Amino acid sequence: MAEQQRKVILECISTPNKGRGMTSPNDISPASLIHAEDPLAVIIMKSCRDTHCHYCFSEAPADVVFCPSCTIPIYCSNRCQEEAVGQISWNQNACLESNNSVVDIAKLSVTSTRCKTQIAEHRHECGGAHWAAVLPADIVLAGRIMAQYIEKQLLAGKRTTISGPNLDLVHHYNQDSPASKFESHIYATVLLLCLQSYYKSGVSWAEDSLSQLVLLICQIKVNSIAIVHMKSMDGGKVLTVNKGFSGSSGAVMCSVEQVRVAQAIYMSGSFFNHSCQPNVHAYFRSRTLVLRSSEYIKAGTPIELSYGPQAGEMDLPERQKSLRENYYFSCGCSNCSVLSLSDLVMNSFRCPQSNCLGAVSELIYYRCKENSVHVSIGESHVCTLSLPDISKFDEDMVKVGNLFFKSDAILNIDPGFCMSCRSQLDLSSAVAISDRATSKINRLKELPALDNVPEVVIAEALQSLEQTEKLRHPYSKALAQAQDTIAEAFAKVGDQEQARKHCKASIKILEKLYHPSHIIIAHELIKLVSIELSMGDGASASAAFARADAIFSLYYGPDVKRILPYVDALRRTVSERSVGSC
Repeated sequence: MAEQQRKVILECISTPNKGRGMTSPNDISPASLIHAEDPLAVIIMKSCRDTHCHYCFSEAPADVVFCPSCTIPIYCSNRCQEEAVGQISWNQNACLESNNSVVDIAKLSVTSTRCKTQIAEHRHECGGAHWAAVLPADIVLAGRIMAQYIEKQLLAGKRTTISGPNLDLVHHYNQDSPASKFESHIYATVLLLCLQSYYKSGVSWAEDSLSQLVLLICQIKVNSIAIVHMKSMDGGKVLTVNKGFSGSSGAVMCSVEQVRVAQAIYMSGSFFNHSCQPNVHAYFRSRTLVLRSSEYIKAGTPIELSYGPQAGEMDLPERQKSLRENYYFSCGCSNCSVLSLSDLVMNSFRCPQSNCLGAVSELIYYRCKENSVHVSIGESHVCTLSLPDISKFDEDMVKVGNLFFKSDAILNIDPGFCMSCRSQLDLSSAVAISDRATSKINRLKELPALDNVPEVVIAEALQSLEQTEKLRHPYSKALAQAQDTIAEAFAKVGDQEQARKHCKASIKILEKLYHPSHIIIAHELIKLVSIELSMGDGASASAAFARADAIFSLYYGPDVKRILPYVDALRRTVSERSVGSC
């Protein structure tokens, strides 16, 4: 059943720190559809060329359909082949309608419109030396955008000299390294020769065609979006409750992962800025980008998605490094400008004092008189943070970093010193022991799903977990991952009671790093559900599933069944088992 779409009015505004961005003059409820858009151009990733349809990016069936000209792309159906090769018109379910040509005050809304003609995205790549199979994905994507521009000019009867598409996207060419600029120029030259070979004398090229291609390649580098699809860990096409980590006694532990299947340019989607704690969730229906609010958004508040780095997933230095290297900016979102619990504890160690919850970091924290905190790695400055509002302090925050809030005096916390009581830890020794323990725990991932696993292997992993618990902060990601790995191992060998214990421990930590309604928590809850079903505890499984289902509905709305097909099968199983346990 189609979603009852309520129009969400969007404004594209200009901000002093982030440039152009999106907001709304109205309050937006959680789980609201913010935006849906088909790509300007898209290309499948090389790693998925033999396993996924090159048009809709679903997993390819056994009886694939080939391109009739070059047999390189594969498609899941004749329709997808026709859409890619040409001669089929298409319906773009959601486009952005602009009511004003001035970008910084444009009024945008989600509407349903029929686009006139689709340019065949693959036709110009057929024949010859099959250059599209050799060049990197972003270069082939640039070729598709250029070919689309040329075809539109020809369809309109414009035989003028071809220069290049004038995309309203940033390119950051001036910030590129000399090596990166040189590479862009080489690829632009090769791509131009390939396009000239296809169009031959039918198109006249302008003198600046090469430079326009260079800028187009740079635009793609910083504006393209990775299309990701959900996939079961065992590689099955549809994840059901009978797939995942299976123990010898029929035990099951469902688990999924994101697979990057394609790279695309979304013109209107590029208007949305980044936040490490986004208020919208991005996902994909085939090749369509969908943005849905994951929390209540007050009118005038920036509407922001994640470009990849998120708080809880990466720590502050990792996020800043990733964004500078890939998008040429330093993030100033709430999580990168205000001291947060997640960043304090994520990669930290436990205070050597047993009664202290303070975090011991490898970073340097310096608080000046203005109550701003400078964060550094060695001599390299990472960023400057402000202290959170005292009224918003939670108990954990104060216990973890009590020194930050104790007085207004200048404060310097060096690596290895507790942020709460200043006790010192031998950091180099702690790092070495922790890394060895993690390595031993990770060996469990190679365990077969059999009941004859040597007890010494499990015993060694539990000893390593005990070491990790003694060294790592109770809210650290390393400890959460260790608990999760051991939970999966116990599920494999059929000890579901232990699997549940460690799965719950992992979830408890992740709720500190993210928040209780984060999508990551929902996926971990599904693991817990599958364990409890294996134990025959239908009531507990039902309660955990209800919580996971509510989170999935928040992030995916009515698209849950399409994006996560295993959830519906699991819902039926939970319903049957919960009734049976009554």
